[in-house]
Amino acid sequence: MSLSVLVEALYFGAVYGLVALGFTIIFAPTRVLNFAQGEALILGAAVAFRTLAQWKWGLLPSLAFLLLMALVAGVAMHYLIMLPVRLSGSRFAWIIATLAAALIFQALLTIWFEGFSGFLQPSSFVGGSLKLGSTRISGQQIFAFAIGIAIMLGYDQFLKRTIYGRAFRAAAHDPDTAQLMGIGVGTITLVSFVLSILVTAIAGFAASPLISVFPASGLDYTFKGFTAVVIGGLGSAKGALVGGLLIGFLETIVRNQVSARLGNIVVAVALAIALLVFPSGFFGKPMEGH
Repeated sequence: MSLSVLVEALYFGAVYGLVALGFTIIFAPTRVLNFAQGEALILGAAVAFRTLAQWKWGLLPSLAFLLLMALVAGVAMHYLIMLPVRLSGSRFAWIIATLAAALIFQALLTIWFEGFSGFLQPSSFVGGSLKLGSTRISGQQIFAFAIGIAIMLGYDQFLKRTIYGRAFRAAAHDPDTAQLMGIGVGTITLVSFVLSILVTAIAGFAASPLISVFPASGLDYTFKGFTAVVIGGLGSAKGALVGGLLIGFLETIVRNQVSARLGNIVVAVALAIALLVFPSGFFGKPMEGH
């Protein structure tokens, strides 16, 4: 395996790991697996394409616009998913609600890029490169990987060292008791959606020059992020990173060494094996009724 393939596997793994982290952030307080998670990554890539490639904005204004869009999308997704779940009273309503949210966001992104046919892929916005032997690693690749690692480590420290992180953990462990102790579980649920969408949108923004996306490709990233979180373990930031890197390595190696068409098949096989052998993932805990 060449060094260039290894580098590609690392930054794809970081992207999948952030999608998996997005799953984890929402799942912890709600026990909902958000099958619209990939749409947040497409949103981030779409914002990068629109602001950097088409509108010719600078990086900082583009990031500010991304934060605004992620905030709006997170709030909207929270109500689109959680309101039907609460009104229906069914413990499985989240499946239909998240899939419906995915279709709605996909339609909105398609409308936003009406008349455009092709991949939403801006030019690299991080310059420079690092040469290792005969392999040159672009600054954009280093940036995408570093952003992924930094966000995962930051979220882990947020949970462990801040009062808000403790509130998140309390709501995830026992929402009824947390509510009795004065913790606003409803607010935490809303914040978890916003934070999850923001994390995944940043992943799409940072990696947009390196990945090929179009308005309807969110499901592909949802599938890979879901596989990563199942392998790593729901509720674990460390598991999201490990699962994402593993999926990134498997897919990239197979795509480069065997066949590009087999990449998704290998991911599906990895998901099946994980569900059979490690149903709780490497770092997860057995799920309890909620």
